[in-house]
Amino acid sequence: MIPIAPQHPHRRICRRLAILLTASLAITQLAITQIAAAQTPATVGNNTSQRWPTQHLLPDQPTAAESRQSSRVSRTVTLMTTPVEFVIQLALESAPELIEQTATANQAIDEAIGEIQRIEQVMSEWQPHSEVSQINSAAGTGPVAISEELYRLLQMALQVSELSGGRFDITFRSAGKLWDFRHQIIPTQAQIEAAITAIDYHKVRLQQSATSPTGYLAEITSANTSMGLGAIAKGYAIDRAVQVIRRAGFQQFIVNAGGDLYASSVPGQPLWQVGIQHPRQREQLIARLPVANMAVATSGDYERYFIHNGQRYSHLINPATGYPANGCQSVTIMASRGFWADALATAVFVMGPQEGMALVEQLDDVEAMVIDAAGIEHLSSGFTL
Repeated sequence: MIPIAPQHPHRRICRRLAILLTASLAITQLAITQIAAAQTPATVGNNTSQRWPTQHLLPDQPTAAESRQSSRVSRTVTLMTTPVEFVIQLALESAPELIEQTATANQAIDEAIGEIQRIEQVMSEWQPHSEVSQINSAAGTGPVAISEELYRLLQMALQVSELSGGRFDITFRSAGKLWDFRHQIIPTQAQIEAAITAIDYHKVRLQQSATSPTGYLAEITSANTSMGLGAIAKGYAIDRAVQVIRRAGFQQFIVNAGGDLYASSVPGQPLWQVGIQHPRQREQLIARLPVANMAVATSGDYERYFIHNGQRYSHLINPATGYPANGCQSVTIMASRGFWADALATAVFVMGPQEGMALVEQLDDVEAMVIDAAGIEHLSSGFTL
């Protein structure tokens, strides 16, 4: 990355955002390690969701010594309507150690699954009793008590909205739900114009309050506005799963949620190889990235879309217009945290290649690959292929 002067407001905000979530995430600040000479084998099962996987872990051939001294525990389950794969690398010296480490790894995966399920129950707008659903149900009537965890993530989401000039907006649902990608229904202009009047992240208000049983309150000030955290909560869930697995004593592993992933490595160990999918040619990769202690997230107009009269309509809605953003084919973000990569992938996609890349260059520990609408590749200054 190009160093940014300490007084730059975006740089200060970026650092403050990391601090905001430290209390609830308790995720250690991560550093990028240097690429090891050998590459770890990183085969992960196929993504079985209807979406195209935007990132793939690439197979690699271990040396004979690596084959004798290492093994893996892997599992794929559907969470948040997405296949989530866990792969934990074991370091072994004997058969008894293999049995013990395998049991510990499986227990860590069980706990990580439980943590993701817990987050879904708190943060999914599709769960009727979630905290987010309670906020939506009370829209226009007053604040509701929320957990500190949700309070911190909402702070983060609103900060991303500020950084992106509103192109990332958790209140976009009023327009987003008009688009029926299964039945390829385009809403009318009148419907869209009515819907975008409800979109405004400034209508989400947060406060700490001694009168709240939890100490925290959230409110949507307009009755016709609602929020959804789909563009940030999945990355946050990945971060929490990473924390669980690290707490169990493992450092060489990956959590892959339908292509949005976190790859953890230790210095001196081989790195995970992540392949970035071509946005127009499903079987082709446009990049192979060695990744260590970083999150990778991709937003693309090929994940959920339909074509009508030669025009591609994707699920990535521009909150300002109510229509799908069309300046990019795909955006891949590498960042130190999953929630940060997840939110920025959406924000940069909607902002477009010029504005989006300008934002990336102003942020610490963030790199981007943008494929614009013409298929031209744009890389941030620190993005290395």
